[in-house]
Amino acid sequence: MSKIFVQENFFDDKAYQEIVHEMISLDYSPAAKESRESFKACYWHYRELPEKCDVKTEIKKLVKKHFNYEIKKFVLPSIYTMVGATDSPKIHKDTNIEGSVPKYQLIIYMCGPESINNGTGFFEEKEESSSQVSFHPTTHVGFKANRAIFFSADIFHSPLQWSGNGSFRYSINNFFT
Repeated sequence: MSKIFVQENFFDDKAYQEIVHEMISLDYSPAAKESRESFKACYWHYRELPEKCDVKTEIKKLVKKHFNYEIKKFVLPSIYTMVGATDSPKIHKDTNIEGSVPKYQLIIYMCGPESINNGTGFFEEKEESSSQVSFHPTTHVGFKANRAIFFSADIFHSPLQWSGNGSFRYSINNFFT
């Protein structure tokens, strides 16, 4: 069953401030040119976290505390992301990324203007005809610093900057079983 959970104040204040300071001081890599061209919408500038690091250890501990779920394995590198405004949605689900199959995803909003349009929209797929599929919004979660969204990887979602008045935001994305 697909589920979405939201937790305010995911990190304690000290950890949150330290991570934000680190995130905004790093250089970010854009997606590969082929990916940017195929997206035809927003794409993520990112920075991979090391396999073993204090941030991932803290995330694992806090997922257990806030969501009562024990992360068995991070199936992809956790990444710091910087996502900007765009003119169309990138509706996707994260059930098969680079050959990895995460069961859940956790997005932690870290730094950026508070706004519905800097957040994440969730969608359901509707078959319009035998050859046409469309997506209809079901839920949206606005950007607020230190807010975490824990959800099933099989849920279609997209950053919402395309819907107007969006701006760059920093977040941490995690994919796990």
